[in-house]
Amino acid sequence: MPKEQAGSQKKRKNQFFNKPGIKQKNNLILRHPLLWLILITALVYLKTLTLEYTKLDDTIFIIENQHFNETDGNITASFHRGLFNPTSDVYYRPIFLVDFIIESRFFGIKPFGYHLTNLLFHIISVILLFVFFRKIRFPEITAFIMTLLFAVHPVLTQAVAWIPGRNDMLLMIFFLSGLLFSMNYMEKPSILMFILSLLFSFLALFTKETAVIIPLLIVVICIFVQNISWKRMIPLVLSWVVAIIIWFLIRSTANITLQSTSFHTMLQSAIQRLPAIIQYIGKIIFPVNLSVFPVIRDTTLIWGIIAFILLTILVVFSKSYSKPLTWIGVFWFFLFLLPVLIVPISINDQVFEHRLYLPVIGILLILSQTILFSEKWKKKNMLIIAGVIALSFSILNFIRQDYFSDSLTFWTKASDSSPHSAYARMMLGTKVTNSSDRERLFREAYTLNPREKNLNFYLGKVLFGKNQNDSAEKYLKRELRFSETAELYFLLAQLSFMKNQFDTAAFYLEKVIHLDPLHPQAHNNLVLLYIQMHKKNKARQVVEDMRLKGMDVPDDLQNKVK
Repeated sequence: MPKEQAGSQKKRKNQFFNKPGIKQKNNLILRHPLLWLILITALVYLKTLTLEYTKLDDTIFIIENQHFNETDGNITASFHRGLFNPTSDVYYRPIFLVDFIIESRFFGIKPFGYHLTNLLFHIISVILLFVFFRKIRFPEITAFIMTLLFAVHPVLTQAVAWIPGRNDMLLMIFFLSGLLFSMNYMEKPSILMFILSLLFSFLALFTKETAVIIPLLIVVICIFVQNISWKRMIPLVLSWVVAIIIWFLIRSTANITLQSTSFHTMLQSAIQRLPAIIQYIGKIIFPVNLSVFPVIRDTTLIWGIIAFILLTILVVFSKSYSKPLTWIGVFWFFLFLLPVLIVPISINDQVFEHRLYLPVIGILLILSQTILFSEKWKKKNMLIIAGVIALSFSILNFIRQDYFSDSLTFWTKASDSSPHSAYARMMLGTKVTNSSDRERLFREAYTLNPREKNLNFYLGKVLFGKNQNDSAEKYLKRELRFSETAELYFLLAQLSFMKNQFDTAAFYLEKVIHLDPLHPQAHNNLVLLYIQMHKKNKARQVVEDMRLKGMDVPDDLQNKVK
């Protein structure tokens, strides 16, 4: 190529950066894009390291599961149990449980370490996303802008600021890693790339069931972006099939409750949840009506409709409907949101924003094919506009992080943004210190949904504290229709004892011990109750049971059963 022609092409390539003051700044970004992305992401989310627990599941996995997390053997056990309950649970998330077992070795029950790893997981996701965008031949500046918008987008604040939000980040890390290794294998087959692709497929499957759809997406990308013949993909496809079969067999050995849902129920649930898809699109394009605890009923459709129309106009005007990446973006968005539609409302009624962690990339892919990122727009204004949007997103993100600062703040925001959520109102009631406010919130929640799990228990507990024992017992017994907890039975045992119903009190205390085998007060009370009922043999059996469990037996208790 003649020297003059090469110089002319180089000049045209860099015309975006010809203005004074723009060239130096942009060249710096293009020389170190990943460094800038890591730095900006860390700065935006630095405040999350100071956050406490929200007491929405986070304390369950870290504090309540402390005994489970301290045992190394439970790494294996995690693959044979449910997420929340070892014996009866619909969720299967072994990698999530293993992660907390490993991290508990370093951080114990202090929230700082877990918030730190959440931030690290997000940074790793950002790096992988940029590499993926470059892999599908995005210009470097486009890849940088798209990844930056993902990194600071306020709709993803929950995924990073809320500790359990890490599961979607882990899924993205394993998915993108597997995708990149698969693409590398298709370009230049090697045993290493094949093994790594299969390994990350396994990790994704054991992170979340959604991963079963990932191979389909990888095939689509390899065929329509890399222009790979489907015949060359047969070895990878077969390996994924084997991985899914192995995952299914291991999952079938786990003590989880298989949700038997009819097609009619699933269809009905999908129709009821369809507005959530429009709401999600609105939250991505116009993140102005975000919530820490969103429900469909309390989320407006207006922004979603506007965003959907705007996105459609952009695609039509840009004629990008003929580009493969546009349809891959649509496919990507809906595929990863499929669980939102098919999960029955009876299991989970919330439409959490952390679920957008992977689907949001589909919208970014669609936007990347529109006129917004065409050649004619590649002028200095492109970077400036993107910078303004990213700065706005960062400010919103930074403000929203405070909503996760502690449990009282979190549930106050949840109750404010979702006024029709009985659960949010109930949980706020458990966090306020004023007894009158607590009862008011519980009663408001009861008006919204009297069948809300644990709500009757909380109301009964409040009335018990006010010595309204008959009303308290009514609510506590009603709670037995929806849940059984050691604390519920212990309170019922107290009420029965106060009414001199000793046999009933003993029955309830035995229930407490069945649910919580190391409950010290229940054991002590049961021993004393059996003595009072002149059943010393049963009292001795309880004391012996305490010794076998390694529990402390007070001296006065031992003397009474001699």
